[in-house]
Amino acid sequence: MRRILVTGGNGFIGSHTSINLLQKGYDVLILDSLVNSSKGFYEKIKNLANKIDSKSLSRISFVEGDIRNSKLLDEIFKKSIIDNKRIEGVIHFAGLKAVGESSKDPFKYWDFNFIGTFRLIEVMEKYKCRTLIFSSSATVYGYSKDLLISEKAAVKPINPYGYTKATIENFLKNIFEISRDKWRIACLRYFNPIGAH
Repeated sequence: MRRILVTGGNGFIGSHTSINLLQKGYDVLILDSLVNSSKGFYEKIKNLANKIDSKSLSRISFVEGDIRNSKLLDEIFKKSIIDNKRIEGVIHFAGLKAVGESSKDPFKYWDFNFIGTFRLIEVMEKYKCRTLIFSSSATVYGYSKDLLISEKAAVKPINPYGYTKATIENFLKNIFEISRDKWRIACLRYFNPIGAH
């Protein structure tokens, strides 16, 4: 069974993604600090997954915790190996996301978003888990004269939130460039995601 770690999996995009992963037959481990969600969302995920396929409940689990906690991350990866459910990839949604708040408290955003991602990558490398999908943001583009922004548009963030996402993208690009034969990384930039199960 292929296991995927979904950081921030209780959030809006993370919850939809977790359900889709279960539908595709993956084992899903959600890690969420509950800063932007609640445990009730995990129960909703399980209820929806059960309606889709009752067997999926045995393939989903939840850990409450912060990705900045290297010890916790280490324990999660180690336990997955002991349980013979090695984490094969990570979909990384965890982070703070309010543009206005980021301008009022940039320290908090750099700590949660960048330091959190840095700790996650350190542990992934330690356990040779080198497949990552990073939830970035169209905020990295800043202001644009174009109504339709191309993926190739200039990255010019205008707030701390956007800067953290752009910096993480550059960090991941550096990681990829020094070990192209090992790492598989995708950065997804989106505007206002919608969806419903």
